[in-house]
Amino acid sequence: MRKTKLGVIRPTLRHKKRYILLKLINPMVTMEQKKLFSVFTLSMQKANGVFAQVDANITILDIDSKSKTILIRLNKEYIDEFTGSLFFAQNEIGLIKVLEIKSTIKGI
Repeated sequence: MRKTKLGVIRPTLRHKKRYILLKLINPMVTMEQKKLFSVFTLSMQKANGVFAQVDANITILDIDSKSKTILIRLNKEYIDEFTGSLFFAQNEIGLIKVLEIKSTIKGI
């Protein structure tokens, strides 16, 4: 039996990602990944619905507790929706400032 190569998604059909660097000013919660992830996903769900929250594919890559920064990766099409949903997350986390939005991690 011949081995066949699985279909690989072409680069033009892949979801493009963007990286967002957030800074928390006077955080009201501990800097735990699970807690922050649940706050971000629930705020995205409140603002835009369940399907947009799933399609955004929010992923927390790095948390720096000293400088109080968070590096998040998400789908390119949902950047505006995510930054708008940060308004709802401020009730639980505290003041959030978007420092940078880049297409590569090296850029940040």
